[in-house]
Amino acid sequence: MRLALAVLILLGGMLAAVIAAEDRRPRAEVVLAQSADCYTLDPQRMTYQQDLRIAAGLYEGLVASDPDTDEPVPAAARSWTSSPDGLEWRFEIDPDARWSNGDPVTSGDFRAGLRRALLPDLAADYSGLLMPIAGAEEFFRWRAERLASFVPGEGAAEALWEETLDRFDQTVGIECPDDRTLAIRLARPVPTFLSLLAFPVASPVHRPTLEQFASLDPETGRRREDPGWLRPGTLVSNGPYVLARRRFKRDLRLEPNPFFRDAGRVASRSIEVVVIEDPSTSVLAFVAGEVDWLTDVSASYRADLLESRRRWIERHAPALDPASAEDDAVLAALPAPGPDERRDVHAVPRFGTDFFHFNCNAALPDGRPNPFADAAVRRAFSLAVDRDLLTSRVTRLDEPIARTLVPPGAVPGYAGPQGLLHDPDHARRELASAGWIDRDGDGRVEDADGGPFPTIDLLYSTNSPRYRDLSLALERTWEQELGVDVEPRGQEQRFYKDDLRRGRFMIGRGGWYGDFLDPLTFLDLCRTGDGNNVRGYSSPRVDDLLARADRERDRAARLRLLAEAERIIVEEDLPVLPICRFVTVGMHDPASFRGLARGAMRDQWLDRLRTPRSTGPAASAAEWSP
Repeated sequence: MRLALAVLILLGGMLAAVIAAEDRRPRAEVVLAQSADCYTLDPQRMTYQQDLRIAAGLYEGLVASDPDTDEPVPAAARSWTSSPDGLEWRFEIDPDARWSNGDPVTSGDFRAGLRRALLPDLAADYSGLLMPIAGAEEFFRWRAERLASFVPGEGAAEALWEETLDRFDQTVGIECPDDRTLAIRLARPVPTFLSLLAFPVASPVHRPTLEQFASLDPETGRRREDPGWLRPGTLVSNGPYVLARRRFKRDLRLEPNPFFRDAGRVASRSIEVVVIEDPSTSVLAFVAGEVDWLTDVSASYRADLLESRRRWIERHAPALDPASAEDDAVLAALPAPGPDERRDVHAVPRFGTDFFHFNCNAALPDGRPNPFADAAVRRAFSLAVDRDLLTSRVTRLDEPIARTLVPPGAVPGYAGPQGLLHDPDHARRELASAGWIDRDGDGRVEDADGGPFPTIDLLYSTNSPRYRDLSLALERTWEQELGVDVEPRGQEQRFYKDDLRRGRFMIGRGGWYGDFLDPLTFLDLCRTGDGNNVRGYSSPRVDDLLARADRERDRAARLRLLAEAERIIVEEDLPVLPICRFVTVGMHDPASFRGLARGAMRDQWLDRLRTPRSTGPAASAAEWSP
């Protein structure tokens, strides 16, 4: 390992020389690197993590999620009130809120953003978060039906658009009593409503700019928007930064919004996001000192990097508790690492669960009976899995194992179930109770008629070696412990997703990051008819508990209902096989980079990020003093 680290340093220095020769621009005060470019800078259409990270710099919603507590805090709305029944909400827009061109941010801008997200024309993945608003679902369906039956003709698209605007006004519970007040009426109480509004899908839009790039398709009636409104120099934003430059698959640069209402909190006057697709090259760029924060390390040797960090902590602070082990100020105070040690690599548990799907439909796509339609079979396959072995020897990241969907301890006040323990003997009994027994002594189980267990189609995506390695390990486990045949099938990401949606799998790789700090963001995946319920799972008991939780106003009682729903899901029905909590491995030196979120959601505020080069109002040179 010592040789490997030395090689990293040498190659890093060579890379730094190459970068310096190719790029003479002034270095940004904060430079971060990510493996993929942003898919979009459109706040209503953002879904990927790299997009959501940039959203926090460009846009400011009514409320924001505090990066350390995950609690909703005032943002563009300086205050709000709600009715006793939780159905009526009023938000008061901060009079100092301005767009980056100096225009005031109004309640109408927020209403326009919400309306835009509810248009099926936009195909916003997170429009579902807004469906609890009164009339939102009805409006969405109406517009979709009218577009489906649209007949082209002179002025037809324009007429439908005017009708759509009128329909929204009459149907959806979003009103603007004045430019500083936004009123929202819900169809039912939503305890997590403020957290939903912190998501970029609820961001405002600068209407004059957007309308310059909007048109109506005369053939389909749909509203079209040229993405040119998102270009540097054109995009008008209301967050702490503006988009100064963007080069596709290369980089983007953020600089201060001169009209941001809370400019005093900005620590750095420039942030550059560089795209480095090759995992090893990104590590080399960090070692070379060209990058301050590497958001995700996926290099094959990342477990070795983490081991070098463990050696450093064990040598200097063996009694350091887990919380302090991720406190940059604490780490910076420890002695510098030796030649075979590192302090700049970090494994951070995320509010997300890595799992595999079980196809719960009665029949497989080819019409054969599906053995996984029986919950006893699904329980057997879960009981057979040694999760500790998977995280220590397969992923080698020692992620916190997961027997539940909701990450344990992440949601304050939520006491979730235990889930099923590793018990191969119990697994074989469960399989036998479903009629699958080795009847002829060949080491493979058969049904009552002597028919073999169907060869299991184990689907995974090939975009990461992690998913292949986990699938191969599960293949060995199930063949040895349960006497079945497993055939792992790797697919490119787009084909894998299509097979999942169409139910063309028996067991398939899954995983989910929570969108807000509440159990429901995971449990909704198991609600009958949910768009992300690709398993075909349906439980009247679970649906009833989730519906009751939707109506429950008492927080403790609501969490108990959700805990019972999760117990059924992870201890009885097992539509999913939880493996472990997601962990993000990143790199930053705590002695020269600060400001990362510490909450379970890890919602980053880019204006908090700072280095010794930072010169923003919130930067402090004293922070870096020895």
